[in-house]
Amino acid sequence: MVSRLIRLGISLVVFGGDFLVRLVGGRRAGSCVVINYHSVHDETRERFARQCELVLKLARPVFAARELSFEKGSRYVAITADDAFCSFIKNGVPEMVQRKIPVTLFVPTGYLGRRSSWDDYGGPNQVGEELVTAEDLKRLAVCETIDFGSHGVNHPDLAKMTEAEARRELKESKDSLIAITRREIKGVSFPYGSYGDRELKLVSETGYQFCFGSTAESVSSALRGGLMGRVSVQPTDWELEFKLKVLGAYRWVKWASSGKRSIFSLLKRN
Repeated sequence: MVSRLIRLGISLVVFGGDFLVRLVGGRRAGSCVVINYHSVHDETRERFARQCELVLKLARPVFAARELSFEKGSRYVAITADDAFCSFIKNGVPEMVQRKIPVTLFVPTGYLGRRSSWDDYGGPNQVGEELVTAEDLKRLAVCETIDFGSHGVNHPDLAKMTEAEARRELKESKDSLIAITRREIKGVSFPYGSYGDRELKLVSETGYQFCFGSTAESVSSALRGGLMGRVSVQPTDWELEFKLKVLGAYRWVKWASSGKRSIFSLLKRN
């Protein structure tokens, strides 16, 4: 709770700075924040629906893995969901479809119709959540506001695999999704947010245009492919907390993480 309040406080300061800049400098380049969900359980559906309403008030919803040039001064938000959990499909997707809000589902294809065996994202999500089936994906694929992307075959940490294994995960998951959905698959979400230069190279070589990590940031001017960070959100986020995330005020987390890594690297050398 203390850590959460500190992050909220820093984000309020960032938002205040952004507001002053807009007052002094007028309209800035357009920007987009990519937010990421995992689960929407029955008891949190109403709160998720309120978050959908906030999204429509605060920004223009767009697809995460499609190229787009931003209008000057405009705010955009792209919503993604990792793991293709049944709870998100049951409770989250209908609320978004009803409001015509685009969403990109990142699917670990080897777990379709099974239960998850990982727990790396905190909050109310638990090990053993049920994933949708291939037939469920086929039904979802008829909806124009739903895109699909890879989350590997077996939800692996690609950085810990051999190059051949990582390449196979990326290619096979892409091929499976194309066969199931009959859609073009442009994006991949790195499981555990784990990647390095090798993984970025493999993503390009296996035909993906967009790849997504787990470090909060804002994208300026356009969506043009390549690596993008995302802000983790939960249906249980406080309203102010959620608003600040959508408005890009949590992007300082990327700077803090980079600074922390630099300090640790320096201490190791010494």
